[in-house]
Amino acid sequence: MIWVRDDYEEPLAGIFMDVHRDECNRTGLTKSVLATSLAIGTKGLPVSTLWEGDYPVDVVVHRSEDESGSIENVSNQYVTSPLFAASAPVRQIATPTPEWTEGNIVRRNGVRTLTVRADAAYGRLADNVFTQLGPQIRQLRLPEGVRMEIGGEKEAMVIYYTPMYKALAASIFLIFLMLLFQFRHSRYAFLIMVTMPLSLFGGALGLWVTGYPFGFTAFVGFVSLCGIVIRNGIILIDYAESLRRQGLSIAEAAVAAGKRRMRPIFLTSAAAAVGVIPMIIGRSLLWGPLAAVMCFGLMSSMVLTLYVLPALYATFIRHDLVPAEEVSHA
Repeated sequence: MIWVRDDYEEPLAGIFMDVHRDECNRTGLTKSVLATSLAIGTKGLPVSTLWEGDYPVDVVVHRSEDESGSIENVSNQYVTSPLFAASAPVRQIATPTPEWTEGNIVRRNGVRTLTVRADAAYGRLADNVFTQLGPQIRQLRLPEGVRMEIGGEKEAMVIYYTPMYKALAASIFLIFLMLLFQFRHSRYAFLIMVTMPLSLFGGALGLWVTGYPFGFTAFVGFVSLCGIVIRNGIILIDYAESLRRQGLSIAEAAVAAGKRRMRPIFLTSAAAAVGVIPMIIGRSLLWGPLAAVMCFGLMSSMVLTLYVLPALYATFIRHDLVPAEEVSHA
């Protein structure tokens, strides 16, 4: 790890105002009036907040002139007395001098927070670094009233992965309904959906072989993979059913479908897997994990589908499971 830092002792350049009390009393100015005027003339004075949905928009009062916050500009700024309605330059009632001040007190959700940041060295992944340092961080003894929370990628996983898991569950349910509508029996739908877990082993193997960590893009790759490999199961089961309607037994239809559909399943899966190889070779930390999951997942699911799915079809499909249109013709 390199450049370990925090936001506690970060000195900022500022201006100290040595207020002249006698001059302030004579002009009827106070420190609060001077502070408000300086805020409006420099960074602006927040007066309200407007909400656009979940996003806050601050309403700030500031001067129209685009002037920098230099000592000269601050000294020449005029302050108006609320009692006598008279204006006086800042240099008349105070002497500004440059100084270094401590940074702002950082709060997160209303709690005073100290943030420690660090960058991973070149060639090291943040997830791997945290895996090594995680046990040591958890063993730290903190004073009473102090707690520690992990941010960065670990925090992002909780924030972004929860909606993704919900979307994945919804997509699997919709795929099941579509298969159920097409094949008219839940056993066919469940049999085709077996191809989804068959691809998970290959995706995990791809991450391990290429050395990529499991991150957000890798999870997106698994979600996409579950939708793609369903196609192989539909191609094989649909052809096996057409052969069974022609008079072949279930075992013969399963073997024939596996042989006949091997070429189209292989060509479509291999073309998609080869297409993402440049992203793996490029060693991109953003798209590399997704490409590794897609490439290895498609190839492994192709092989397992051609061998496992026909065997499951011959085992779990019985002669009494006849689609509705065949019953009507009979």
